[in-house]
Amino acid sequence: MKRAVSFATTAAKNAVLKNVSVKSPMLLTKPISVSIVPTLRCNVECIMCDCWKEKNDYITDQHILDFLDDMADWVGPNFFVQIAGGEPLVFKGIYDIFKRCADRKIICKISSNGYGLNPQVCNKIIDSGLQYLTVSLDSHLPEVHDRYRGIPGTFEKAVEGLRYLREHGNLTLGISSIIMKENIGYVKEMAEYFLSIDIDRILFQPIRDYYNPIEKWMEYEHWIHDLDALNRGMDQLIELKSKHPRLLNTVEDFELMRGYFADPNYIRNARDCHIGYEQLYVDDKGDITMCNEYDIIGNIKDRNIKEVWHAQKTRELRDQMVKCNLPCTSNCKKELSMKDKIRKFQVLYKSGLFN
Repeated sequence: MKRAVSFATTAAKNAVLKNVSVKSPMLLTKPISVSIVPTLRCNVECIMCDCWKEKNDYITDQHILDFLDDMADWVGPNFFVQIAGGEPLVFKGIYDIFKRCADRKIICKISSNGYGLNPQVCNKIIDSGLQYLTVSLDSHLPEVHDRYRGIPGTFEKAVEGLRYLREHGNLTLGISSIIMKENIGYVKEMAEYFLSIDIDRILFQPIRDYYNPIEKWMEYEHWIHDLDALNRGMDQLIELKSKHPRLLNTVEDFELMRGYFADPNYIRNARDCHIGYEQLYVDDKGDITMCNEYDIIGNIKDRNIKEVWHAQKTRELRDQMVKCNLPCTSNCKKELSMKDKIRKFQVLYKSGLFN
């Protein structure tokens, strides 16, 4: 309970300071959420991306450990770190990173494809003190999911890994799923299957074409053009959400997806974006941004994160981001309603995330 109160206090304080900072020349906030991509290397070959073609790492675990220490010394404990990729579990020293987060009381989550979650790896994860793990599953049908991932057996290994971690560990466990042409016809069945697994939360995201300008997105081979099927799927997910709090998407998420697939420009100017007052992104080269659609503001190898946060260039970019007109499907942009904030906090608190 004490940890939950501490995190809630940190987030609430930063929210108040953010509201003041947005409306004045003063910058009172600190980054309380950091996304890190330690590597783009991957052990599967997804049809939706080409990260797996990368064969090299450009930063080391020590670079990340130093960055986490610098952040903790400046921001304090109870900020949130999300580690993704590529596949983070193939990065050398990843368990030391998890342990450093646990030792410094930094809440750490990783997003994994689950292919490597054998008992030996799961035991290392449990021993490291990692608190939060999400696995990407894009179908409840093993043969379909494996086709998306390009490697047979990915689905079975991911699900068995989740079950092993639930039985032997004390992690908050989640599933993240991409909505696209190939699965829109059975999203209800997908969601119901995911809910049948003993996990703590589920999140759906619409597919995006990361390799072409927005004008080309509707030509993407995985884009949803069957709007009748899309609307049925969104109706079904909205109905499921009313019964299952573990489904973390808001109703607004599903409503936005309807317009997004009809025309990706629909999501432009959905609201002012304030992530520049609370979040940082670190890519596989160590470069720091406030959003991966905007310029680099520093690099973790330089170890001057506080100076970077307050630099003139960062301030100018932050002002631009408030009135961002780029197409964005990221959850980080949404300001949740108080009801959704409470609901999300309850789900994560009950899962043991703050223990």
